[in-house]
Amino acid sequence: MSTALRSDEKRLNEMNRLSDMGHFPAMVNAGATFNVLATIAATWWVEARWPALAGAWVAAVLAVNLLPVVLLRLTIGPRTVYPRLAEMDFFRDQHKFSDWVYVAASADMAFWVLLTWTAAALDRRHIVLEALLAISALATFSPVILRVMRGRR
Repeated sequence: MSTALRSDEKRLNEMNRLSDMGHFPAMVNAGATFNVLATIAATWWVEARWPALAGAWVAAVLAVNLLPVVLLRLTIGPRTVYPRLAEMDFFRDQHKFSDWVYVAASADMAFWVLLTWTAAALDRRHIVLEALLAISALATFSPVILRVMRGRR
């Protein structure tokens, strides 16, 4: 018999699969979705003004996203409480994941930035930006959508 925890029983620091993110509260997914949408919009604007700075922009976006985590991790100690995935708070608990989660989140953000940068460089029509925003919103919020479709909150 396996002693592995079911995803719905895990705490933030016990995450070991991407599918564990499917148990976050809807507000956590909404916060992540807003972050991606805002980053795409900012990337669209930045690419139009400084088209040669793609690498610097990716680095800046990742730094801005990871700096709060790095600073908040300085507060982690033996008494730190790690809530269950379904009990996570977007602001209070964003620094309590296993390290690999930040690598995955950074790769995801870099993907959206570089996709937006490339799309903006090729075609600056608003329909392209709107498509990027719609696709990224659907992809980022999909864990909640899938839960609702399966009849779970």
